[in-house]
Amino acid sequence: MLTNLADELLLQDITEPIAVLGPLSDHELQTAYDHILEQFAHELLIGAHENSDWSNGKLVIDTNYDPIHLLQAVFYAVKFEMQPGEL
Repeated sequence: MLTNLADELLLQDITEPIAVLGPLSDHELQTAYDHILEQFAHELLIGAHENSDWSNGKLVIDTNYDPIHLLQAVFYAVKFEMQPGEL
């Protein structure tokens, strides 16, 4: 599902309903949301561990961009699907 969702996000804006997510029940969407949030946090931790630094009191992650950006987009797409019109 994640690969299909990523492919679809490459073709359209997350402000439109996503075909891959449309058939999912509310429970399945919540499960996907929880999994994606966990994976997003994991990728952020990897990036912070591999190459990060503090700048002006903020942690700057300087690696692992592709997985972080992909999961960020997927996170917002699922969130949008769960709460249409509220983003």
